Amino acid sequence: MNFEMTPRQLELIETAREAYARKLEPLAGDRSVEGTWKLRKAMAEQGFLGLNMPTDLGGVGLPLLDTLMVIQTLHACSSAVGSLAHRTSTGACGAIEAYGTPEQREKYIRGICSGELGISIGITEPEAGSAATAMRTRAEIDGDEVVINGSKQFVSSINTNDYTVVYCRFGTTGRSSDIGAVIVPHDAPGFSRSNGTINMADELLFELYFDECRVPKSNILLDGSAFGKLISVYNAERLGSISRLLGAAQAAYEYALAYSKERHQFNRPISDFQGIQWMLAEMRIKLDAAQLLVYRAAATAGATGLPEPLETSIAKVFTAKAAKEICDDAIQILGANGYTKEYPLVHRYAEVRGGSIYGGTLQIHKNMIAAKILDRPISQWKKD
Repeated sequence: MNFEMTPRQLELIETAREAYARKLEPLAGDRSVEGTWKLRKAMAEQGFLGLNMPTDLGGVGLPLLDTLMVIQTLHACSSAVGSLAHRTSTGACGAIEAYGTPEQREKYIRGICSGELGISIGITEPEAGSAATAMRTRAEIDGDEVVINGSKQFVSSINTNDYTVVYCRFGTTGRSSDIGAVIVPHDAPGFSRSNGTINMADELLFELYFDECRVPKSNILLDGSAFGKLISVYNAERLGSISRLLGAAQAAYEYALAYSKERHQFNRPISDFQGIQWMLAEMRIKLDAAQLLVYRAAATAGATGLPEPLETSIAKVFTAKAAKEICDDAIQILGANGYTKEYPLVHRYAEVRGGSIYGGTLQIHKNMIAAKILDRPISQWKKD
């Protein structure tokens, strides 16, 4: 097994760093809707959208592993840039690329890769968080339209995107076999959204409401018996999210390392003290171990582009925990400075804290790991 990066991968990482410093950094600090659109267009021009999307649809055509390396690199530079690279590569577009009609793929994937449009993903509901298959949002086909009723919550980027891939029920059995997905435009009749709730990382999360929301039938992505298919693609989205955690942890580690060499106490740099040296060593060990697990999970994708669920869950659990610990130690090394918002570590910690919740909580992933290694189903549903 070769653990060395290829010359091409090293070139990709260096190109991403250089392009960020040269073209993207001046735009990355503007979090307004207009600023996000400008950043998205600039990233499209630099080839950082649709990293793993097909070249015949305007994408870059990178393997999943290389895609994650670029996302990690860009996120270490800027969370805004890393987030866009992730959401336009391993995000909702993955389901459209895998299961969309030729017309859907041409319209949405090409639009995402060019920076012309953005697509969110709506899964979670007030009564269906970790129990995702308990979702109640319904879709019924009515002639040439599909009518949607229900709600979603904790959906990202609604104010800057044009569409949401909405997971919903097409049947009435109550089983996961009812679940499919519809690409809902944000200007559809019967669609509305909240003003957004701000999370720890200062990101807006929205509630979506569907009240007899009518969408063309051609916007149906999958019309039932599709939850397994959607989740198999969602594992690539999970790895994109995990790569952002890696990027944030990498940035925190590198910042604390540099700070320890510059900060003096007792007439010498604090990096001279064994207590700090051990913290830095442990941070590096955790960062490298997490990175290897993420890269291993990506390598299992092979030609299909779909990573193995077990390897994905293992990478998710370890990286989410390691990233929190790395960022926490980085704050500790900076002391009172690290605890202030004048320094970047507070934001980095807030970013990685969410990784233990979104994309399946760590507890849910541990359940999935246990089911796989014990080779038997483990259900959390209460039995009558």
